[in-house]
Amino acid sequence: MVFAAKGSGDLKKEVLDRGLCTACGMCVGMCPYIKTVREKVVVIHPCGLKEGNCYKVCPRTGIDALELDRSVFGEERRDQALGVYEGIYFARAADPAVSRAGQYGGVVTALAAFAVEQGVVGGAVLSGGTVLEPRPVLAKTAQEVISCAGSKYTAVPTLAALNGGAGDSPGSIGVVGRPCQVAAVRKGQVLARRNPETRIPAAGAGLVIGLFCFWSLGPDFYSYLEEKAGGENIVRVDIPVEGLRVTTSGGERVWPVDEIRPYIREACSTCIDPTSEWADLSVGSTEYDPAWNTLVVRSDPGRRLVNSAVEKGVVELKPYPEERLPILRRAVLNKKMRVLHDPDRPRPGYLEAAGGYAGAVKTQWEVLQP
Repeated sequence: MVFAAKGSGDLKKEVLDRGLCTACGMCVGMCPYIKTVREKVVVIHPCGLKEGNCYKVCPRTGIDALELDRSVFGEERRDQALGVYEGIYFARAADPAVSRAGQYGGVVTALAAFAVEQGVVGGAVLSGGTVLEPRPVLAKTAQEVISCAGSKYTAVPTLAALNGGAGDSPGSIGVVGRPCQVAAVRKGQVLARRNPETRIPAAGAGLVIGLFCFWSLGPDFYSYLEEKAGGENIVRVDIPVEGLRVTTSGGERVWPVDEIRPYIREACSTCIDPTSEWADLSVGSTEYDPAWNTLVVRSDPGRRLVNSAVEKGVVELKPYPEERLPILRRAVLNKKMRVLHDPDRPRPGYLEAAGGYAGAVKTQWEVLQP
């Protein structure tokens, strides 16, 4: 991984001003001059430094997919769609209350709460708050984790919670995040290993649970939701393939997914990783059975946590349907191809090192075509 000797001025020019920021939150608080305003990251004053860690840990200032593979897993991927993984399953929380509180099978909530309860991590960085007012949370008890259950669908800068001293002890804090946030954490860990004398908040990250995410929504989505809710209290939001489903105090309503496309963040159109490929565990919907999640086990720490959770009756697993795997791979590869090989879309500068990786993606994509 090559870390350029650049600072917040370059971050502003190359990422923030170009609309590439994903609002992961990693840089927020690393420098007192970087803040968030309605999920928009801004440099409020030049810090004067020509070189800064804020630039180095940003997931949009350089991604070398294969080097991150080696750094996290000790090997390079053979599956260009899903990355390195040990197993893929349908999974759900065994406790119906946790499943109901979480999204679909509630696996993220169940595993994060279990990791905190068992002392695997001392806390977990999550998106908390309400649907209309989400915020970064460092949950230190299982109940605090459960109180954060449910997808927010917007780009909550949760990694900012690592910068408040939460991650001072290596491996002490769990992280639940979008793919860009997982990449930021892993870049930060590489940087921390190379510069042990420098405090890098990501060094404190332990177990990393990544979310499936093909896009997130901008803050204008909140106004849209309020209008659709008609003043009723919003209890839950879901965006399955059939459209936007909003549960309010007055009942449930569904609107076409095309209505929310204008709120998709532009930065998401340049993302090559919809399944959090560098997490210990990745979790998403099945787009098949709403009572279950898709669970991808990627690392030894992830496997140990899942095995323990199954043994103690916290989560249930069943085999991933063989006929569904090509569908998942095709969806992921289509997303990657739009970014890496669409002739009408210039490849983003942060993917300049993607050379051989881009070619391998195209080869596997061609194999899976009908």
